[in-house]
Amino acid sequence: MAREAERALGAFVRNHPTDNARRGRVAIVVLLIGLVAVGIAVPVTFAVFDQNGEGTQVAGLLWGAALIGVYGGVSNGLRTLRRHGEVFVLREQGLVYKRTGETRVLPWAEIRSTVERGQNHALGRLMGWDVHLVIRPRAGGRLLLSGYTEDAARLSGEIRAAVAAGAR
Repeated sequence: MAREAERALGAFVRNHPTDNARRGRVAIVVLLIGLVAVGIAVPVTFAVFDQNGEGTQVAGLLWGAALIGVYGGVSNGLRTLRRHGEVFVLREQGLVYKRTGETRVLPWAEIRSTVERGQNHALGRLMGWDVHLVIRPRAGGRLLLSGYTEDAARLSGEIRAAVAAGAR
């Protein structure tokens, strides 16, 4: 049935597979950085309390780095485990999202909104944050197109343009 629904979206344009292995490597590195920061932040925090609160900014920065690292590592790790075989298939009249065990066929008219929250700078590109397109189908839920997807910036622009054109 999904094959028929896909064909109903018109001619195939392009596949955009997601580099899940890269996402997994980033998850491991970021988690390790976060854990190292926790290991440094704990004794620094105890030292701060022993010295009447001097150095609280350093301790705060270390805890911030630790929490961001642990959260980033865990969230990317969970996405890595849950999104095997993730690919976005662009067709003339819509988008097909596939991953192991799931296929979603979305005509442009069935996409309620798109929001791009990418951070296109050196760290953002390294972390896959350069593209962060949240796609909200009318039927509910959401899809996330990230910088880990091949040619994600181009695909994000095409999706946003097609959805905006369909909204008119």
